[in-house]
Amino acid sequence: MSKTYFKLVGLAIGLTMIISLFSVTSVILEMDTNGVILSQIAAFALSAICLLLYMEKQDSSLKQFGFRKGAVNNYLFGFILMIVVIQPAILGFDLSLPFATIFLIILQMILVGFVEESFFRGIFFYFLKGKHPKIYLLFSSTVFGFLHMVSGLNPNTAPILVALQVINALLLGGVFSLMYYSTGSLYLVIGFHAVFNILASLSKAGSLNQNIWAVSLLSVCYVVFLIIYPKYQLLGKTAS
Repeated sequence: MSKTYFKLVGLAIGLTMIISLFSVTSVILEMDTNGVILSQIAAFALSAICLLLYMEKQDSSLKQFGFRKGAVNNYLFGFILMIVVIQPAILGFDLSLPFATIFLIILQMILVGFVEESFFRGIFFYFLKGKHPKIYLLFSSTVFGFLHMVSGLNPNTAPILVALQVINALLLGGVFSLMYYSTGSLYLVIGFHAVFNILASLSKAGSLNQNIWAVSLLSVCYVVFLIIYPKYQLLGKTAS
């Protein structure tokens, strides 16, 4: 494995540790729900600033990192709409959330979408754009998925749900990577990621069976997308 791969993995771990540090701090300080969310907002805002400064230093237009218009077809919009409504449709919306909490969740998830897609898609492809497309797609989605395993490693979560969440994260990373690679634009995946997280965060906790159904259905949809969608794309196309 070349130094580039180690560098990207190291940066990904560093980003995860920064976010985790803010989370641990909020727990130590015994913050309430809004305080925890504010802590996460601060972590992702700091990460966003660092990423922007780095990307602007490399390319002031940010186009090499995917900040440009891309070709998007109606099939992608239809798929995204289907995916984002699955969790709230099965689990239902949590109508007990205060307006202030909802506002903070929306802000937090917009930042999450921006930071994670700028990094795992934009920056990863910037460093791997000379490699074969399959290498970029597999490497970026794998690193994204494994680092998201942390959120699933909860001792209070049923093992079967943890396993499904890990698989789900790996597959979703592949979906994001393929969407960015095929459109050449980060705007769609940032929006998709943000809306997906917002609606998931505004959904009820639900029962174990409901969560298993939701995660399983999402995983099946991701697999179908990853198998079918590339057939309508030229794999020789690049996001550069």
